[in-house]
Amino acid sequence: MVLQHSHIEWSKRDSGRVIKGSQNGFSLIEVLIYISIFSVISAIFIGVLSHATLGWTRSKVESEVQQNLRFAMEDIARTAQQATAILSPSVGSSATSLTAVVGGQNVQYSLSGTTLQKQVAANPVQNITTDKVKVTYLNFKTLQNTSLSNTSVQATSTQFAITVEYNSDNSQFLYTKHATSTATLKNK
Repeated sequence: MVLQHSHIEWSKRDSGRVIKGSQNGFSLIEVLIYISIFSVISAIFIGVLSHATLGWTRSKVESEVQQNLRFAMEDIARTAQQATAILSPSVGSSATSLTAVVGGQNVQYSLSGTTLQKQVAANPVQNITTDKVKVTYLNFKTLQNTSLSNTSVQATSTQFAITVEYNSDNSQFLYTKHATSTATLKNK
């Protein structure tokens, strides 16, 4: 690679006559100006790139939390809608786990540390949420609706609430999402 230097012509007056000459290279002031301009442009570029990266990362954090929460809510709602009975929590009470009867098998949702898990009968436990998020709140409540004219149970529902946050100690990536829903059990 060949670098070309500027060609600077200069003239000097010496006792009335003009002496012309030339000097190859950059002066110290020119070098300092070029370095300053390059530094400013580099700083702006790095700032823009850093800001874009941070925005992209925050977007990924929010997406991860929302996907985990949505999947957990849909899975619990689907199980509750297919259930013929809720074994735990009992009617009118709240608990941090849910046990429902689906197709003759017990399906249980509970927390293991900060991970929501599901177990169907004696099958291995499945993680419903990933290790990228923490479930910080989980509550289930069983409700029964009765007719005013008839005290027999008309419908059984389960209400569930979950709070999920991103699993990071970095304050820039703190993101929490909460959802509550109710699902009615299918008729027997």
